[in-house]
Amino acid sequence: MTIGDLLKEYRIEQGKYQKEFTNDGQIVSQSFYSKVEKNINRITADSLLELLHYNKISLWEFFSRLNQSDDFMHQQVESFHKIMVEAYYANDKAKVKQLKPLIKESYLSDKGKEEELLLVEAVLEVMKDPTEEPDLELRNKIKEKIFNIPSFNQTKMELFCNFMYFYDFESNKVIAQRIIKQHIATNDIKLQKPLLGIIVNMLALSFDAGKEKTETEFFIESAKKIKMHPELTFYKLALLFFTNLISYRKTGEPKYYQQSSDMADTMLLVGLTGYGKILHDLLVKYK
Repeated sequence: MTIGDLLKEYRIEQGKYQKEFTNDGQIVSQSFYSKVEKNINRITADSLLELLHYNKISLWEFFSRLNQSDDFMHQQVESFHKIMVEAYYANDKAKVKQLKPLIKESYLSDKGKEEELLLVEAVLEVMKDPTEEPDLELRNKIKEKIFNIPSFNQTKMELFCNFMYFYDFESNKVIAQRIIKQHIATNDIKLQKPLLGIIVNMLALSFDAGKEKTETEFFIESAKKIKMHPELTFYKLALLFFTNLISYRKTGEPKYYQQSSDMADTMLLVGLTGYGKILHDLLVKYK
């Protein structure tokens, strides 16, 4: 049975038209949903979860009735990660916390649920205010998890990128340089994303360490080797912000400061309000 088949079955059992089932098209449009039931369109995992909650359908019951394929499990995990990333850049802690019951109700294995819940706690740890007490046990658990992965594959790169703030600057520099040297020649977008994310984080961390004038050249030059692609737009904008702010710190020329300010404004304009505000705070701090 497909997702579309099962959704249609539940909808008919509840005696609803497609318009009612999709909350008057607010979750997904009626025309799009119609094609989901016909197995023409593929619904995203977060829209699916919203549909199920809106229509009071048990997540466990729904997923248990589907074929237990690796592909669907992977889609679930990808959906959770997507929501986590979006909530992080929007600085929306409540949205991250809302993932906990969804993960617990998901059809992931017990080990899968445990790993996803650990990541949720780690993301909340990263989002803590500097004045809040760090959870050192949790941070060490994440670092151990990262380095239990034998090679710098995509998963390890993504984990390291997300939790670099758990390490000191010198440790980050050594690890980041190893990853860059291993993958800088790749044309795989899935690897280029975390690679650029690591470089952006290194530039950001260099300011906290007071090393933006001396320890950033390798990372800036490495980023230039990765060609622009639509999927890399966010990372390229973030790079422009930090490279211009570094140039301003080195030269004092106002044009670089203005270009960084423009990049921060762009983040706000495209809806990355949390991240945009962080960049504006940096501009104030390092002017």
